[in-house]
Amino acid sequence: MTCWYCGSDLPASAQYCHVCGHSQTDRNSSPLFGVVDPVTGIWNQKFVEALIGQEANRAVRYHRPLSVLVVELDHAEHVHNELGQSQLNALLSEITDTLGRAIRDTDTLGFLEAERSPHFVIILPETDRDGATLAADKIRRSIATHDFSTGGGWQRITVSCGAATIGVAPQQELEAGMMNRREYTGNLMREAYRALDGGRASGTNRTSVGAYSF
Repeated sequence: MTCWYCGSDLPASAQYCHVCGHSQTDRNSSPLFGVVDPVTGIWNQKFVEALIGQEANRAVRYHRPLSVLVVELDHAEHVHNELGQSQLNALLSEITDTLGRAIRDTDTLGFLEAERSPHFVIILPETDRDGATLAADKIRRSIATHDFSTGGGWQRITVSCGAATIGVAPQQELEAGMMNRREYTGNLMREAYRALDGGRASGTNRTSVGAYSF
């Protein structure tokens, strides 16, 4: 697809143009710059890390659950080595489309910068530990059952998911546990990666959910 404003080539899943910053769904909105990944067309690491901090702050302040999923392509190094860059980019775009169809309208999908092993992140508001597990399992199934046309010999692939969850805390714990947004972001991401690594010890196509206590 091409951007309606500047004509740049974009992934089919692009929400904003990475060149001019214009929304591809709302032509009346103001352009955004530096927050869209140019390969996948979804939010980049800079944006999603800021959003995680914002959502975590809101979740703790108003006693609401929040989960963050990190999604990693299984056998990523082999995929990376076997596919050329253009084919890899096309596969990442197709993975993005598949993930986008597997999440709710209220969830946010982003791409984490990684040289050898692409990672996606999904922010799940109003989602506790059980909800995060269900969401991750749905995501894994959607990827595992999809026939990827852009992956060359990797027509069928799988992903593994690690999650961190902020649960609902009593008021007294809330007052003692307030942090700044950067601390929430760092702690949630570390816990999600820790859960992902823990699940990988048991194999691929796994879901592992940790719990982040503030």
